[in-house]
Amino acid sequence: FDKVLGAAVIDLGALQALCWSGCPAEHRAMTWRLLLRYMPGNAERREDKMNRLRLEYADAVVHYFDKYDPEKASLYDKTMYNQIYVDLPRTNPSMPLFQNEQVQQSLHRILYVWAIRHPGTGYVQGINDLVTPFFFVFLQEVCWNGEVMKFLTPSQQQKVEADCYHCLTNMLDNAQDNYVLDSKGIQEKVFKLKRIISRLDEKLVQHLEANDVEFLQFAFRWFNCLLMREFSMECTLRLWDTYVADKSFASFHVYVCAAVLLSFSKELKAMDFQEIIFFLQKMPTEKW
Repeated sequence: FDKVLGAAVIDLGALQALCWSGCPAEHRAMTWRLLLRYMPGNAERREDKMNRLRLEYADAVVHYFDKYDPEKASLYDKTMYNQIYVDLPRTNPSMPLFQNEQVQQSLHRILYVWAIRHPGTGYVQGINDLVTPFFFVFLQEVCWNGEVMKFLTPSQQQKVEADCYHCLTNMLDNAQDNYVLDSKGIQEKVFKLKRIISRLDEKLVQHLEANDVEFLQFAFRWFNCLLMREFSMECTLRLWDTYVADKSFASFHVYVCAAVLLSFSKELKAMDFQEIIFFLQKMPTEKW
């Protein structure tokens, strides 16, 4: 990583291959920015482009978020603003960091600007979870301790937000159909998951069907939140190293979900409907 990242012009193919197998924490922020095509690989162009994109985000915050007026806002704008506000307390509730008021204000700005600038999809529940790995990684790059937000300057906070916004945007470009209004993309992936499990463990599918368990009942969230509610942040970051390195991560994620489900095949075959649903909603994966 040191050699690849230290080059004047970074070999993104080589970096992609390295990141796919896991990225050291100290290199993760820069690596993710590069592989998501937010940060230029050419060192000479890097500062100018980063400053321009960060300023672009800051201007969008002033234009869309700071000037938000519920009395004058359109129905769409009010719906987006209020839905994000409602979802913030439920965002990664197991981590105290994301219950911090200052952090939630940052997330509100990032998600609202994203929703306004992406009216084709808009904000839907689940996207609030997807911004948290970026926030964690970019915040950790700046400073990390028990009271991190108290030591973050306004300038640093603005950079963290801008980087989260642009990286989230570029990552979701590769999974847009997951977040359209009818969730067509997620439904197709859930059906693909069922086909994969049918080939690999037909008896598990038969047991689920015999107990009237539909794949959509438990797998929808796995695709909507990319398993973030099932895994710890540490596990999520490792998984996302691979996803960031793979433009087709949304398709690869189907196989990750299949591996997770198959790992509990024996336990699931011994359960009835209620036990299955409860188990799959709270799988013992928090220490993975």
